[in-house]
Amino acid sequence: MTVSDIYEKLYSRAYYDKTENNKFRFLNNSLFIDRRSIVPIVIHMLDGIFYIQAFKQIANESLFRLEINEDDIKIYSALDDHPLWTLE
Repeated sequence: MTVSDIYEKLYSRAYYDKTENNKFRFLNNSLFIDRRSIVPIVIHMLDGIFYIQAFKQIANESLFRLEINEDDIKIYSALDDHPLWTLE
């Protein structure tokens, strides 16, 4: 999977967090959260791991690790192994 593939997958539709029911939508290098927050982002890969770099802090952080599989998308803190959000 490439960075381009990641953008294509994220831009394909809106996602909802499994626990908090927040709506996440990715468009034009921005992340929209529940229409309340628009955060510019960039996605990059380092050593085979995908990261989202936010230009504004979200949940007191600006760098997130991204895991995508067939069923869901998990967004982790770059410092922790527990997902902050699980999107479906």
